[in-house]
Amino acid sequence: MREQWRQAVTAARHSIRTAGRYLGLYLDDLLLLMGGWCFVWAAWEAWGRPAALGVAGACLVAYALVIARARGGGGA
Repeated sequence: MREQWRQAVTAARHSIRTAGRYLGLYLDDLLLLMGGWCFVWAAWEAWGRPAALGVAGACLVAYALVIARARGGGGA
């Protein structure tokens, strides 16, 4: 009975750690996207649509670079 309990606890710990990793990745991505949205909104408010589109493009490039680095790309 004790061995079954230990196996169940070990499996639960593994599941919680896996879920925590995925949740952490999701929250990191969400934070990065919302930060980009704030920059775009600020550019729109200050200088209008052309500036907002330029900032949106820069944020998308930065986001793509972050994702590429996280997946092991990007060199160095």
